[in-house]
Amino acid sequence: ALSLSAADEQAQAEDEDLLRLHEALEQLAACEPRKARALELAYFGGLDREEIARALGVSVPTVDRDLRFGRAWLKRALEA
Repeated sequence: ALSLSAADEQAQAEDEDLLRLHEALEQLAACEPRKARALELAYFGGLDREEIARALGVSVPTVDRDLRFGRAWLKRALEA
């Protein structure tokens, strides 16, 4: 069982996490827009690597590099 106040606290914590993620993605987009877009398409759009490559007009290896860089960048930004 979960009390209403505990559920509210959990929802607020999740909202804060989502806001931090949004802000980090905006910061990434300011300096590396294609990498940020690749992450958005993968995580929020549900696209696979090939679909992302077509959408961005780049090769699949470029998408792989962009996703690796973007994930590492976000991890570092969210740990700070």
